[in-house]
Amino acid sequence: MKYEVKVQGKKYEVEVEEISPMVFEVEVNGKKAVIEVEKKFEFKEFEKAEIKERRFAEERAEGKAETVKTTGKAITAPMAGVVTEILKKVGDKVKAGETVLIIEAMKMENPITSPEDGEIAEIVVNEGDKVGSGDVLVYLK
Repeated sequence: MKYEVKVQGKKYEVEVEEISPMVFEVEVNGKKAVIEVEKKFEFKEFEKAEIKERRFAEERAEGKAETVKTTGKAITAPMAGVVTEILKKVGDKVKAGETVLIIEAMKMENPITSPEDGEIAEIVVNEGDKVGSGDVLVYLK
């Protein structure tokens, strides 16, 4: 399949050919490489998320959606990854620099720390959730 992707404003022509379920030949702007994927990515989670978002949008349009407003300092994901461990719970007091949760990215565990002293007001994610860079993980009071 051929794709046109944009990375940091620059366009690339990408062609991907499946050699086997876990091996692909990728051509980017005329340069070829064979890549091997360690774990096949499941799209089911994104499909569920899209369905939930669609339902929420429909409920919001009908005026049925609950609005949840959280105030406070947001702790966000510095990189994309998977939440592997949540070390705190709502109501816990934390100090600046204290680890709140762990995100695994590129086979490395990355501690996510509180930027300031406070109390956990809300935990937005669950263990096993995939998160993107900049996604809100936790709110502090």
